Amino acid sequence: MKAHHQLGSLVLVVVLSAACGGGGGNSPTSPATPSSPAPTVTPPAAPTPPAAPATNEVIATSANTFSPASLTVAKGTTVTFTFKEVTHDVAFDATTGAPANIAASSSTAVQRLFATAGAFGYQCTLHPGMRGSVTVN
Repeated sequence: MKAHHQLGSLVLVVVLSAACGGGGGNSPTSPATPSSPAPTVTPPAAPTPPAAPATNEVIATSANTFSPASLTVAKGTTVTFTFKEVTHDVAFDATTGAPANIAASSSTAVQRLFATAGAFGYQCTLHPGMRGSVTVN
């Protein structure tokens, strides 16, 4: 019976030691967790450069010119006429298939469809000598 009592005491000591963590510290131990990979740092993106003008755009400049002065496009192309801070208009030459004229305006963009092949000259009636043309293939 003495051996049985000693065995029971030994089991009790082992159980109590395991319950206390056996480390002698006052805080409970937590199970080990696998370490997470370090976060990836992405550098900020480079600033986006300003958009280039549309290839089918004519700008009425403050120097009283159209830029470009001549433009060649495919039949069915829409051309944007952009007016900055100076007031301009666009009066197309009397040619069959020419789009509608554009009234005097500033700080806006107006589109015209070129649906017919041919050469379409235009001018700003407010500024003598301010001319341009669109050739449609």
